[in-house]
Amino acid sequence: MKRSHVVLLTVTAGVGLLLVLLSIAVGRSAPTLAAPQVVNAFVGLPGEGLAPSYQGVITCSLNITTTDSLASAHNNTFTTAAPLSNYSGLALAVGNKDQDAPAQDDWFRLDNANPGSTYVVEAIPDKTTNYNLGIVVYDASLVEIDRDADTVNFSAKVELEATGHGPYFFRVYQLTPGCTGDTYHLSFSRTDPTPSLAADSYEPNDNVDEARAKPALMGASVTLEDLNFRPYQNRPGPDEDWFAFRAKAGRWYEATTGELVRADTYMEIHDQNDIALASNDDYGEGYASQIKWQASYDGNYFIRIINRFGASGSDGIYSLTVEELGATATPTQGPTSTPQPTATGIPGLDQYEPNYDFDHATTIATGITYDANFIPWGGGGEDNDFYKLWVKPGLHFTCETLELAPGVDTNMIVYDGNRSGIGGNDDVTLGDYRSRFAYFSTYVGWLYVLVGHGGRLPASELKNSSYKLRCELGVPGQATATSTPEPGGAPETPSTEEPEPATATPALPAELTVRALTTPTPAPATTPVPRFIPISLLVYYDAVDDQQPGAGEGIAGISAQAYEVATNQLLAQGFTDAQGSLEFTVTAQGLVRVSVPFFGFSQLVAGKSATIYLRVPPQALPGGGL
Repeated sequence: MKRSHVVLLTVTAGVGLLLVLLSIAVGRSAPTLAAPQVVNAFVGLPGEGLAPSYQGVITCSLNITTTDSLASAHNNTFTTAAPLSNYSGLALAVGNKDQDAPAQDDWFRLDNANPGSTYVVEAIPDKTTNYNLGIVVYDASLVEIDRDADTVNFSAKVELEATGHGPYFFRVYQLTPGCTGDTYHLSFSRTDPTPSLAADSYEPNDNVDEARAKPALMGASVTLEDLNFRPYQNRPGPDEDWFAFRAKAGRWYEATTGELVRADTYMEIHDQNDIALASNDDYGEGYASQIKWQASYDGNYFIRIINRFGASGSDGIYSLTVEELGATATPTQGPTSTPQPTATGIPGLDQYEPNYDFDHATTIATGITYDANFIPWGGGGEDNDFYKLWVKPGLHFTCETLELAPGVDTNMIVYDGNRSGIGGNDDVTLGDYRSRFAYFSTYVGWLYVLVGHGGRLPASELKNSSYKLRCELGVPGQATATSTPEPGGAPETPSTEEPEPATATPALPAELTVRALTTPTPAPATTPVPRFIPISLLVYYDAVDDQQPGAGEGIAGISAQAYEVATNQLLAQGFTDAQGSLEFTVTAQGLVRVSVPFFGFSQLVAGKSATIYLRVPPQALPGGGL
């Protein structure tokens, strides 16, 4: 006669916790991050670990030799949970016929859930009554959300409406004695909600041309409420919002986003020629954007707004306010407007004009130095010079201005192939008015480089406004070869002067004999080759207090930045994903500082790569829980 046994665990809470922690330590796979030394930012605080409780261990009397199709996954704990999917041939108890085998738990994990979608998971015994199954659902902190523990029905079914990206955990277990082995199968389905948020009433306004076709905003103060980033009709996302605003010459204006819900806005101001004048991501301590600018003509300016909130960006909501400030204000940094140029040139133009906007950008190549100036085409206002460079993924490009004429102070803004701003630079270092920007390409297409002087040159000095532009191509892992500079016109004559050797005059001891030697000619000084530094960051809440990251412990949405220490230049930034991870590769010639402002954390990186674990210790909550 087949037997089933229940072995009750009658141990104290402290010993039970120890067993759970030991099982986690044994089952946890080693982190897959790179080899550099790990930095734990926080010292652990007192507190107990968090793990689901168990009532007992049930033993099954097998009436058939049983194997588990997921045996190699060892998914018997939440730390080794298998990806949630449809499975067959699963088994809680494995062994030979007539053996007694313990019924272990099976854990499954759902990552990157779609908020608002409903996930249905059902565990069904293949022999109808060979198991009496139950399912428990946990959130990322292993807090129980739902369970099916009905002992009458031998199968189990749960429905989860995701409120975030997860991860979520599903534990399948044996409810009662009487199991006889063999297999069960797991079914999984997802139902997405009907979109409840329609495109706002200002759509379609996905580009400057659509904004031109709509009435311009006017007035001393205009506020638009309930704007969103839902794409218009069946257009693919992500959504861009463009608005036309009627301005008067000489007056200052301020555009501000506010009332953000699931939104991190980025804003640009464009003139009537669709030239970007200024941009802003975050102002103050939040994620709203604000730009101040002075109108140089009577007519329309265009406001472009996108959402940088990530996967949920289409659900973002915000408001936009445009106000007239009066005759004086502090502008948002950026080149000023270029009025529509006429066809008549003026003396002294460089050979690359007209290149006053994206459509007229001059095509340039790497390894060549181009001579240019800021004399405007057609006698227009301020001269903005647009260039474009063909790029491919995996290559590193560095563009910089050189040999500035007295009084010239360049400003550089770089745009991707979609003409969206990537970043920019005003001064290379404090006191060096040249501009330099480095970019690691991730696409095939045009990279646009805008060089301007930000209105810092009066018209009387434009005839002496020369500068040079040069872009270099680098391959990760290889030193960048420096080619002989070639201007856009006639070739330059390289300098033939030999550098003078440095001379040191040490104090010589009396007994020291000095013999003159031939002084070799020193090698010319070389510019340090930029290093490509991969940086991996993991931010996690150590729920089980085991001093290492585990499944479901990652903290999503944490902002991090990387700066070059010598120049304090921002090299990269981003947000941690649903697993608490963020990876980027930066280019630097010296030390790099990784900053996580939310936690007040800063770490210097001096090696070839860095892996940083940012541990948040478990905290005691009111009532004694975690």
